[in-house]
Amino acid sequence: MELPYLLVGWLLGLLSPRIIDTIKEKYARRALATAIRSEAEDLQYRVSIASFLLAQRFGTVNRDYLVWLRPRLGQYKGNEPVASIQKFVESLLSSSEDQLVAISQHMRADEGMGLSLKRFSANLIESNLAAIHSFPPEFQLRVHELRNHLSVLNQEIDRAIESLRMTFDSSMSSENHKRLVDDLNAKYNVIQGMCMRVSDRLQAIIEYEIKRI
Repeated sequence: MELPYLLVGWLLGLLSPRIIDTIKEKYARRALATAIRSEAEDLQYRVSIASFLLAQRFGTVNRDYLVWLRPRLGQYKGNEPVASIQKFVESLLSSSEDQLVAISQHMRADEGMGLSLKRFSANLIESNLAAIHSFPPEFQLRVHELRNHLSVLNQEIDRAIESLRMTFDSSMSSENHKRLVDDLNAKYNVIQGMCMRVSDRLQAIIEYEIKRI
């Protein structure tokens, strides 16, 4: 009669390390997912602010854009100063259409003005790609889409940085300088839209339920 109990005890002894390892792996995945969400929240704030600066100076600040921007500022819980920007966005949203158009025109950059841009990075994601491969396919897809959009954004930022550098070339003719400035303004407009798309891809990661990992 003792043999079956001994066999059960022996089997449980064999299985226990595997069960423990499985539990450890699950907690490790969720801890990494939590850290990735924090990185996504911080990166989304910086990308969204960049889109706002570009929209102010080189694009268009309209009501649809502000409605898109507001929740991205509202959900940010980091240490960067956000309250004053939120207040400004709320004041713009409370303005009439005529007032909003007038303010938008007033905020536009002067002719020939450039903007110092920096590349964006998601270092935690990039350094943990192997571990992310064990996450659910849907989460992997969201990370993959973010990386693609972020790569394209950074390529455009590099081009804009180079174009801005060239505007300081004193040997350039006024006609070529004007053409270069116009092209740079167009690049800024494109980058502003790309920042919005990257922010949306980050939102998809932020909204993913960690308990599913």
